[in-house]
Formats: sequence, C-alpha cells, structure tokens
Amino acid sequence: MTVTQFLVALALGAGAIALWINNRFPGIAPGGIATVMVHVGVALVIGVALIPAIDSFVEASVSPLVRAIVITFVVGLPALVYALLTSIWVILIAQGAMRMRR
Repeated sequence: MTVTQFLVALALGAGAIALWINNRFPGIAPGGIATVMVHVGVALVIGVALIPAIDSFVEASVSPLVRAIVITFVVGLPALVYALLTSIWVILIAQGAMRMRR
C-alpha cells in the first residue's frame, strides 16, 4: 500500500465515522451558526497546533514506526473525524438557512 492509498483510506474512513456519529447521535449537533463556528475554530486549532505539538512530545527513543502509528491513530484520526464532523454540521446549518429563505 502506498502512502497516497493509505491517506485516501484514512480520509474515507474518517468521513464514514463522522457520518456515522452524525446519524447515530443527532442531538450533539449544535443548533446555531455561532456554536458551529466555535467547533470549527476548535477543529482548526487541533489540526494546526495540537497535532505538531504532540508529535514533538512523543519520545524520540520510540521507533519511527511506532511513533507514526501512535500519532496517526491516537491523535490524527480523531482530529480528522472531528474536523469532518464539524464540516457536516456547517452543511446542515447552511441547508437549514436555505430552507428558511424559501
């Protein structure tokens, strides 16, 4: 499996998990645009700042393979799922706003 194939599979899997969470737990979706934008901001901070910071804290004595697996599945996958879930919420809020305009 190439790196590109792995990243595509990871993104598709994260998207499937985000869709499942949205459908399984519809009550956790925020009701307004302000709350959704807070979630988008948190997702951006997690993706841009937190993941590189955690990567630097993982011990250098750990083998590179173990380090990559830990960062990818313990930090990266949940962050990606959360970012995609907030994207779903933004789409739902926009659809609701478009329905109200009619």
